[in-house]
Order: sequence, then C-alpha cells, then structure tokens
Amino acid sequence: MTTIPSRIDRIGPALESVLGQTVAVEHIELNVPHVCVRTNEPYTLPTWLTEMERVKIFRTEDYGPITKIAPTLLRHGDEKETYIWSVDDDFAYPKNQLALLCKGHRETEYRILARHGGDFNPDGSITFKYGEMRVSMFEGFGTVLYPPACVGDDFLEYVRETSNDMDCRHSDDIVLSLYFASRRIPIFIWNSPSETEPFYPTGSLPYSSEGDAIHLQSGGNLERYKRVLSVLRPKRD
Repeated sequence: MTTIPSRIDRIGPALESVLGQTVAVEHIELNVPHVCVRTNEPYTLPTWLTEMERVKIFRTEDYGPITKIAPTLLRHGDEKETYIWSVDDDFAYPKNQLALLCKGHRETEYRILARHGGDFNPDGSITFKYGEMRVSMFEGFGTVLYPPACVGDDFLEYVRETSNDMDCRHSDDIVLSLYFASRRIPIFIWNSPSETEPFYPTGSLPYSSEGDAIHLQSGGNLERYKRVLSVLRPKRD
C-alpha cells in the first residue's frame, strides 16, 4: 500500500480492514516517499501509524500510484513462496476481500489474480469483464494477488522510465499489466457477482472522491489509458 500526504493521517480504517481479513495477512508494507512529487508536499508520519502493530513502513522514491506495489515486489523479488496482496488506501475492505481472491488460487497455476479487469480493444479502449477468466489488464482497486518472484531484473528501470511520463505515472494498472504481459504471466479475474458477493468492493472511504484522487487526474482513466497504450504497447510487444 501507499498513500498521499493529505490522506496519511486518515488511512487507519483501510489498514485495519487489511489486518482483519479472514485469510490471515502476515503484515502490511506501507511504502511512503519523503515528498509527494504530484503535490510537492512532504510526508509527515503520524505517531499512531509508526506504532501500529504489523505495519512496516518503508521510505522510498515516489513513482506515483505504482509505489503501492513496485518497491514491495522488488524487495521480495527472489522469494519463491511469498504471495503479495496489493490494496488501495481508500477502501475499508470487507473481511472476506482476500478470501474472494483466494477462491481463484491454484498452487499449480502461476498467475496474477484480480477482482476487476478486462481486455484491450484495437482502438485502445477496454472492455471490462466479470466472471472467471483470463484478461489483458487488471484494475487494482479491487485488490490484486501477485505470485512469488514475478518481476525481473528489468522491473526497476521500467518503473523509473514509466514514472517519468505523466500519463503512465497516473496509470499504474496499465503499466503493470503490460509489464506482466511481456513476461508471459497470465492475468485472471475472479469475480462472479451474487447476492452475497457484490461486484464492487464495499467500504469506499470518504476521501476516495476528493479532488486529489488519481482517477480524477489527467482527464480521467479511460482516455488516459489510450494514450498510455500508444506509448508503451509498441515497446512491450
């Protein structure tokens, strides 16, 4: 997980929801830059956060929203048994959010599991899907489960390069999906809506729609995604 300066003192409910999952989470790794590049604001760590059990804080460079997962994947890059669950900072997730993903986990299948995603169309638009299937891209807000050792030696340079492009910087889901496609790692969604399993996660926190929310930047996600595809897809194909 990562956050931005305006939220860092308000993410307690999000953290508690992760630690309270019915499928046990060992700990949270919170990646916190020293300064937010987007707003040029410094991060001030609240005392309650530094004292929170099972929360490990790592100071890192600011690569944009991808900071929530990229440094963590790099830290655990050589570990063969560590699964990493990526979450957003603006949801107090239901207690069964990870359990819903784990329904799709198979020890014999090396793949990325997400609750939300879809397929790229020739014009750069995306057809979003639901069900249990392989897709071209995932959306991180519904959480993502990464298999062990899924990034290569090129990942850090890729993250640095893409973070220098403003559209890419605001589009971590596309940047990551294209990277894993280049490594031939399948992406699967596992989301069959029912009365007991809603399509979208509940628990959206009040600041999720404030002006600094990433989905409101650069003209919104969908048009920005088209621009990112036009830049990155030729490089990764």
